[in-house]
Amino acid sequence: MQLGKFHPVKIPVWGEVGVFCDAAVDRIKPNADAANQIRELADSWAMWRDEKHRRLAEEHGEGIHSFAVFEALGKLVPDDTIFAVDVGNNTYSFGRYLETKGTQRVQMSGYLGSIGFGFPAGMGAWAATQDLTEFKGRKVVSISGDGGFGQYPMDFTTAVKYGMDVTHILLHDGQLGKISKERRSGEWPVWETDLQNPSFAAFAKLCGGHGQKVTKTKDIADAIRKALAVDGPAMVEIMTDAELV
Repeated sequence: MQLGKFHPVKIPVWGEVGVFCDAAVDRIKPNADAANQIRELADSWAMWRDEKHRRLAEEHGEGIHSFAVFEALGKLVPDDTIFAVDVGNNTYSFGRYLETKGTQRVQMSGYLGSIGFGFPAGMGAWAATQDLTEFKGRKVVSISGDGGFGQYPMDFTTAVKYGMDVTHILLHDGQLGKISKERRSGEWPVWETDLQNPSFAAFAKLCGGHGQKVTKTKDIADAIRKALAVDGPAMVEIMTDAELV
């Protein structure tokens, strides 16, 4: 029922997409009458990449554009990185702007609305991979907004205690950005979505880990590069504009 929820399906198949495609590729013959969409897809991809870069011009002094964050992150992380993505505007930005590569994996809670998922999921990924030969040594990068990380901030002390090699990218816009955006789109008053936050980079240092705050686009890449090089928990707190998702 779920697989045919939005479009009619003759043969529903539930499985891991990569495994299924590897198994099916030699058995499925292309429809001779079907239009070749490869050129169209390539043109659309190029247009989208150009559009993403043009969006940087939207910055107007209220914070860093989330595209700049994920453009830098995607270029700097290893090809086998494991991502753990929280809930909120950071999730949408991750999906829009970060281009995965190699054998990277992405963990997310989908539409469960479990804000605060990101960093604890990164800790779980790190712990699980210590006993799995296939994944051992992979870099774990977790991502959240300030609202998400603020749900379970003291988990950072656990990561420090056990030397968990998790790099956390925190997009700090001072509010529950997704909720604010939903209220505006529904023409409802924005009520009690602003947050009173500490400096999360300073908090990470107080816990015994690495922390660095970024307020300018030009400093993003260097801050992420330094955090990735840390053998243990590290945080990059990036001051972003809630409207530039």
